[in-house]
Amino acid sequence: MTLGGLPQQIDPNSVRVSGRGAVRVLGVEVDLVTRAATADATLAELQQRLRVLRRRGRELDDAAETEQALRKFLDVAGRNGAAAIARSWGAPSWHGGPAEVRGTNSQGGSAEPGGTAGLPAAAADAPSAEALRLAEIGAALGGQLAELAGRRRTIADEQADLQREIGAAEAAVAKRQGRARPEQTYQVTVVLEPTSALPGPAGSEPASREPAGSQPVRDELPTGGPAGPGPAGVDVELEVSYLSLNASWSARYDARLVDGTVTLTWFGMVTQSSGEDWPVCDLALSTARPARSSGLPELTPWYVDVARPRPLPPPMVAARSAPDGMGTLAGGSVRTASLAAAPAGAAPVEHAVASVDTSGTAATYRPARPVPVPADGQSHRSTLAILELAAELDHLTVPKLAPEAYLRARVTNASAHTLLAGPIAIFHGADYVGTSALDQPVPPGAEVELQLGVDDRLVVERELVSRATSRKVVGSLRRTDVGYAVTLTNHTGRPARVTVRDQIPVSRHEGVAVKDFHATPAPGETTELGQLTWPVELAAGGTKKIEFGFRLEHNRALDLTGWAE
Repeated sequence: MTLGGLPQQIDPNSVRVSGRGAVRVLGVEVDLVTRAATADATLAELQQRLRVLRRRGRELDDAAETEQALRKFLDVAGRNGAAAIARSWGAPSWHGGPAEVRGTNSQGGSAEPGGTAGLPAAAADAPSAEALRLAEIGAALGGQLAELAGRRRTIADEQADLQREIGAAEAAVAKRQGRARPEQTYQVTVVLEPTSALPGPAGSEPASREPAGSQPVRDELPTGGPAGPGPAGVDVELEVSYLSLNASWSARYDARLVDGTVTLTWFGMVTQSSGEDWPVCDLALSTARPARSSGLPELTPWYVDVARPRPLPPPMVAARSAPDGMGTLAGGSVRTASLAAAPAGAAPVEHAVASVDTSGTAATYRPARPVPVPADGQSHRSTLAILELAAELDHLTVPKLAPEAYLRARVTNASAHTLLAGPIAIFHGADYVGTSALDQPVPPGAEVELQLGVDDRLVVERELVSRATSRKVVGSLRRTDVGYAVTLTNHTGRPARVTVRDQIPVSRHEGVAVKDFHATPAPGETTELGQLTWPVELAAGGTKKIEFGFRLEHNRALDLTGWAE
């Protein structure tokens, strides 16, 4: 039997055939075939819409050319008509011929030029038939030009709108198509042979949708019926599975802090652009990584040698810098929905979570609710687990850099899940406060520190309380004494543990010395790089002050960097 129409973005080596029935699979062949049109119905619809828009664009281009040709015709007609009328004005018969130009009146006198002798003044000033005809032609020509200009503006507006629609349609086709050729698909040919089993119904039980923990996110396409003509009375049900190269999932979390407990909600974000939409189906999200080579790492020799200067490269013309604004574009929006207030005392909403199979070295999560996943390259969320984790809360502040206290939660992964790396949305109760991330996987029983954002209820102030530069020079030295004070005030309503970090300068020159450091209270930790750390216990509503200072001595002839006089 032959099964065609498989998307191009699959790994042909991963194609497997299984099923039930009184047959034996002799072989499976996977071939890349070329079709006259794409088998993707959604892509075909998008391409058809793009063709219609482009056809309309050509029609508008033709209409614009027609109007342009008509404008040229009217211009030529206007010039030729004006020239013809001008020539007719100079003809002898314009006012009745020569006899009327030089006529004789009844008194024997000479007539006025133009044959107007004896006519009333109003009749002499009346426009001639030719002048009226010229005005009529001019008005008609002006009306046609005005109508033509209006049609050209309408066409130009339609062309501009159409170009935007074509751009959007091209982007939709490119997004759906990806980098593959949509007219090329894989075709699976399965060679079957009847077994010696007695004829009769077979495969009354459906084939397993997916072996436990065997594959990552994948799409399984059953044949949906018998495998075609076979021995009389033998029904065969086959199932074809394969690995989609453009399908993956990642972890994302919501961390909500309420009364010293962190509720960690784990979401699986499924993304696929395999070329075929997945209908409502049972997903299996696996932590296995089949794309990574199974080969063992091997060390190569680690050489230490004397540095040898490399020859300078030939001079090159400096490349033109990229235009400003190029880079990765990021953006987002927040949508809020108004919900009716729940009655007092109502039970909290329950969330369906995924079941997990941890057999083998990988875990496979099966979301409780089947979800569709279109091939649009967008992330589709499914809840995997909700964990209630007891948290040890403390604050960290570096007042030299920012007068803010950052809330931290140290939690232990008491679940059976290995938490994968991924971004975290941080909430304090119902308030969204920012984002953080798990930088690496957290196995069961491991401890992890979550950054919960700035806590404005703990006020931090740092000020320079003294600075004195000695005007007396001892030898060639100049001395500067500096003192700082850091004040902490706890408005959280509960005791708080705060870690305060600050620093003093470190000399990198023999002519510069930092000495006479003093602090009240003494720091709990001091490093060679001048970093100072104080652990502070603050009672609810309490205030504590840290004071420290030092002396900087340097040769007055030195020009210092990193220090403002």
